[in-house]
Amino acid sequence: MDWINFQHKICSLDLESNENGEIFAIGAVYQDQSFLRQAPFNVQQVLIELDTFAREATFLLGHNIILHDLPLCQALNPQLAMFNTPVIDTLFLSPLAFPENPYHRLVKDYKLLRDSLNDPLADARLAMSLFQDQWQTLQEQQAEAQLLSFYHFVFSDNSRFIGLQQALLAMGAEPLKPAAAFDLLKALTQGRVCKTAFNKVILSYLPNPQLRPSLAYCLAWLRVAGGNSVLPPWVRQQFHDVAPALCTRQKS
Repeated sequence: MDWINFQHKICSLDLESNENGEIFAIGAVYQDQSFLRQAPFNVQQVLIELDTFAREATFLLGHNIILHDLPLCQALNPQLAMFNTPVIDTLFLSPLAFPENPYHRLVKDYKLLRDSLNDPLADARLAMSLFQDQWQTLQEQQAEAQLLSFYHFVFSDNSRFIGLQQALLAMGAEPLKPAAAFDLLKALTQGRVCKTAFNKVILSYLPNPQLRPSLAYCLAWLRVAGGNSVLPPWVRQQFHDVAPALCTRQKS
């Protein structure tokens, strides 16, 4: 699927909250429509309005939406229909799309780089712009080395990454069976890891849906290691198995 068609399926959203998790602004964009609510407001009513706004979207999009935005909304109203919509989180895609420059022009670690403070509507648009950049870059990687097919495999069998899996398929990823994923990873890491380290990591990680996503970030890093690549701190925090895998490689 091309970008023009895919973008019309997305509702991109962002919310602003304080250190206590209290939401004081929400912004969203879907096709040519926009949604903006700023405090003071009845947060329960605003969440219902947001749910109505996003009801026709096939995907929800945001930067750090899986770890931040949606958990805050769910804590306030777990019955919202949008929680059944597949989610695409640009935070998880950035180190894969831009491993040589994890602090992409639009993002630094967990945060979007924005021009104004507390503007969730601008951030929702910025997340969409970031995803477009990721889409174009990842499609180029697929044409070069079938990377998206491997990424799709490692994020499979994990419910919180359903939207990401579908996005990767739309970008051109091809579903892989475990044996094909093994062979592809072996080919993509040839000359970058020793056989002992490879076998140790692959036999532990590849069969386990909870460990497999770590392999995506390991592979992205290995392909550019020795250059300007820096593994973002949040990756190590969220995927605790990335660092042990890379340490195994470095010691071998």
